[in-house]
Amino acid sequence: MAEWFGASWSTIGFVIASTVAMYATLLVAVRVAGRRTVAQLSAFDVIVTVALGTLLSSTILAPDPGYAQATAAVVTLLALQVVVAALRTRVTALQRLLEFEPEVVVRRGRVTLPTKLTSSQLSAGELHSRLREHGVFEDEQLAVVVLEPTGGLSVARHEPEGPSLVPGDHDAGSE
Repeated sequence: MAEWFGASWSTIGFVIASTVAMYATLLVAVRVAGRRTVAQLSAFDVIVTVALGTLLSSTILAPDPGYAQATAAVVTLLALQVVVAALRTRVTALQRLLEFEPEVVVRRGRVTLPTKLTSSQLSAGELHSRLREHGVFEDEQLAVVVLEPTGGLSVARHEPEGPSLVPGDHDAGSE
């Protein structure tokens, strides 16, 4: 029982160092794996959520790591989350390194999926499946589709041709 509540400073230091190393490793891994890995969450949210869940379960179910070690890891993870979030809003180079850029995947009805290693890794079939969820069944209906940094799609359809359907908007030939 005493082992569960206490730990040496060298052990706590090791846990903090291991947590920092794993956090950095997960950031790189999620960045390389692409947007599909994070769905609608930011990479930072996914990493912290998974890490906290793992820490919680391992602390609850096993005597090792002990409470002090798990607490050191949780506090370190959350501190890293706050520091990285603050830095990425202030340091443009870090923001470009860590965050995904929005990517245009359809322009004027033409699908152009990025092929870089760190891009969307979205297949045409997956794109069309997700477009159907937005009520789009033909590429020609689309003005632009943007794959957002969170993995979501922003869809803009072509405006309908012909007279405006907006009340109060008159076409010049009808007056």
